[in-house]
Amino acid sequence: MSIGIVADQHTIELGSDQIHLCVDAVLVPGALRAFAGRTPLDAGIDALAIPQGPWWLNRVVHALRWYRRVRPRSMSCRCVFDPSCSRYAEMAYRKHGLLSGTVRTLRRLNRCRPGAGGADHP
Repeated sequence: MSIGIVADQHTIELGSDQIHLCVDAVLVPGALRAFAGRTPLDAGIDALAIPQGPWWLNRVVHALRWYRRVRPRSMSCRCVFDPSCSRYAEMAYRKHGLLSGTVRTLRRLNRCRPGAGGADHP
């Protein structure tokens, strides 16, 4: 199943089907997750290889991906941001290191609530 989104038009393509969204732009990530299970950005982060080093990054990425596998399904569609909070954390650690990645992740979790949302990159 391929997932594509046309910016500004809020169209989801699921294989040969198209779903046109009539929602505010900040609601698009949640709608995509409800229909397809994840956003294209989520899929791109999931496709990244687990880093071999440094050791702490390898452990953090393993822990975040384990969390995404075992969390309840009802929680997987609740994140209002793109990428999801756990994927944001993975990118923050990859790009900014342990200390800055942790600070950025905590700030993101503090912002994650209904009424917020949209695209937010580390």
